[in-house]
Amino acid sequence: MSQNLALFGAPISPFVRKVRLVLAYKGLDYEQVNVVPFGPDKPVEFEENSPLGKIPLFRTGDQYISDSEVICAYLEKAFPENPLLPEDPILAARALWFSQYASTVMITAIGAHLFAERVLAPFVFKREPIEADIKLAVETEIPAILDYLEGELTDDFLVGNSMTFADIMVGGMFMTLHYCNERVDAATHPKVAAYVERLLSEPVFAKTIAEEKTMMQAFIG
Repeated sequence: MSQNLALFGAPISPFVRKVRLVLAYKGLDYEQVNVVPFGPDKPVEFEENSPLGKIPLFRTGDQYISDSEVICAYLEKAFPENPLLPEDPILAARALWFSQYASTVMITAIGAHLFAERVLAPFVFKREPIEADIKLAVETEIPAILDYLEGELTDDFLVGNSMTFADIMVGGMFMTLHYCNERVDAATHPKVAAYVERLLSEPVFAKTIAEEKTMMQAFIG
């Protein structure tokens, strides 16, 4: 293991996934400790070191770091090889903006309103989906997201000509969208459709998708 690194959390969580993608992109070995925050029998190590009881929690040596944004900032500083934050201040700010956009607007629509209701509700929470949330996501929220991104894409990646934190988080949310059996329509959003196809075929994403699909099949059957 690289410096005794460990990541605590559920791999399909968008916030945990973001850290997993950064770790994979930087080629770091680590221990994955599965933790469901609303489930029973959480590891004592997690409960003692996660101040808010939220995932992810990250261990490096004998130190613990909470919050995905903070963890990713640490990894960028501690392991500067394969950087995900541009040196140019404006490009760096733009990369962080898209990461925040994905962590708020995209997670609400794709994670909370679509994935939570279409996948987690029947298979994990054992209840009927809230159809109004699904309708809101599919008919209003996600089209607005795609419209915005269509106007922002000017290259193979969201910021500059290489992968950044922007692509890590935005790409992670499109992984969630695919798990909901939704795809970007190339007829209405050609740049986004091509971007998503290109990004998710990148080795770091393809490997993570394969791992998550195996894991999801185990609990949804």
